[in-house]
Amino acid sequence: MMESILLFSFCSALVTLGKAYENIALSKPAWQQHRYNVEWGADKAVDGLKLDLSASGGQCAISADIQLTAEWRVDLGEVLSIHNIFIQYRTQNVAWGEISYLTSRFLGYSLYISNSTNKDDGALCFKDTNYTRETIPNPTNITCAIHGRYVIFYHNRTHPPYPAGYSEYAYSDLCEVEVNGCPTPGFYGEDCSIPCPQNCQEGHCHIIKGTCLGCIDGYYGDDCSLPCPQNCQEGHCDSIEGTCLGCIDGYKGATCNEECLDQNYGLECQQICGNCKNKEPCHHVNGSCLNGCASGYVGNTCNLALESCSSGNESKCKTSTVLYVSVAITVLSLSLNAYFIIRQLRNKSVRRQQKNTENADTPTDKRSKDLKPTEHFSTSVYDQAEAKPAYQELGGIAEEYQYDKLS
Repeated sequence: MMESILLFSFCSALVTLGKAYENIALSKPAWQQHRYNVEWGADKAVDGLKLDLSASGGQCAISADIQLTAEWRVDLGEVLSIHNIFIQYRTQNVAWGEISYLTSRFLGYSLYISNSTNKDDGALCFKDTNYTRETIPNPTNITCAIHGRYVIFYHNRTHPPYPAGYSEYAYSDLCEVEVNGCPTPGFYGEDCSIPCPQNCQEGHCHIIKGTCLGCIDGYYGDDCSLPCPQNCQEGHCDSIEGTCLGCIDGYKGATCNEECLDQNYGLECQQICGNCKNKEPCHHVNGSCLNGCASGYVGNTCNLALESCSSGNESKCKTSTVLYVSVAITVLSLSLNAYFIIRQLRNKSVRRQQKNTENADTPTDKRSKDLKPTEHFSTSVYDQAEAKPAYQELGGIAEEYQYDKLS
């Protein structure tokens, strides 16, 4: 019976270890603000050793004396999902509590998670404001489900007075700091095997719940599966509530589902419609009047008033009239010139075609040589010569030929 209980306990322990988060700070680069010496450097806090909690043991990162601030940090190498942070403070291998002077050095510390080496750029994970020398735990385990690259331990004594039991100066006597979380981005769960939802911003989700810490553009909700309303400006909406961060032209409301009303249009419905016909509302997007402008107004949005000839405005009216007449005359003149030019070109084309037709009807020189002498004196030839100038030359040739024969 006892053997069965031991076997069950051993198997349960293996299952628990299989699901445990990994120490993602182990042997990672570390830095300390005021190092006491090389032997007690910042890397001692992430070497995985915490059997000897004294200064002489060489397993603790110890800061210099008489400093008002003390800061230590570890670089995880990239932004990772963190579950909890384990801290083992120096004890000198003696009982922890009020009797230990080291408890006063531990009081009032803070933990930050940041994506840069500046703690103020990150999130405050924990700050001690309640512990006393009797109550402060060591070691301590702080749940801090946050994403980040740098884990920063910070201690200060810059704003006295401090509560009773606090040390006069700041220290960072850390024997071991373990940052437990997922070693690979984009996963969550106790064994870090469940992929984060696909629309999570940068693939990051809560290490326990799997909810997205932010959504890519165009989506919202716990798992970023809901599309933002279609009229959100550039598709952007609040990743939690889904309200638009701005509306496209012509729409308003928390989800941009309301068209502009009350004679307004455009971006955030802040532009006023022009003078539409019958005081009709303009187009809610571009402000155009769907059925034209009211009498006396022109323009795309009917906001340009025509000049009136009322008393006191005669000069403007005359100037406008002269301008309109001049434009009309210019347009008419150009139209007439274009008409006459086209007509002239057309007449020239007709004459050219007629001339080509006449040339096609003219006999060739070869036919003139083949004509018999009697044919040169025929009435038909002379008639043709009188009718067509081309035949007159043939007639002249024929006369010379006849006189030569008589002689």
